[in-house]
Amino acid sequence: MKRIKIILWLQLILGLGGAFIAFSYMHWGAMSAAWGYNLRIELEKMQQAPGYQAPPPIRDQSLQKIVGDLEAYGHARADVAFYWLLTCIALAFFSSFVLWCLREQSPGGEGCS
Repeated sequence: MKRIKIILWLQLILGLGGAFIAFSYMHWGAMSAAWGYNLRIELEKMQQAPGYQAPPPIRDQSLQKIVGDLEAYGHARADVAFYWLLTCIALAFFSSFVLWCLREQSPGGEGCS
């Protein structure tokens, strides 16, 4: 029983740590998407200015496509991190519930009977 509790405590710690990292990664993705969006707005403003000259394509990709891909990549990164966050939270809740059910028999607690 002691080994199971140790494994569940490790699962709880890893779940909470993973949730923190996933939240940070989700925030990073959202900030990348916002940065790409603001770059796209600035690019559109520059294109409307008189005397604007479009830069040459980089590896056959226009500047608009590169900025759009940057924004899409940020959204995709945030989506993946969100599912990672949900998984880590579910693991932490599961381990917390099982630890609660396996708690020592105390005068007032009977576990999950």
